[in-house]
Amino acid sequence: MQPRAHQIFTKRFLEMATQIQSWHPVERNGWIIKFSQYDNSNILLLIVSQATGQTIIRYFSHEDEAVVFINMIVKLNPSQMCNL
Repeated sequence: MQPRAHQIFTKRFLEMATQIQSWHPVERNGWIIKFSQYDNSNILLLIVSQATGQTIIRYFSHEDEAVVFINMIVKLNPSQMCNL
């Protein structure tokens, strides 16, 4: 990789990293939920079943949609694999 291209990549990464907010994972009903927000509007959810290790990653542009999805997941049985 050329030094100039590496500098541009590093600068862009640092700019994005300063705009990301992330919270500690929360455990609910056998699910571990990690919530991150980029630029105060884009939401990334990382959800992991404690029983099976199944990982669900979803992106939302609205917080309300993310909350509805979290509520739906928490109602599911974490010891069974889900097709979402």
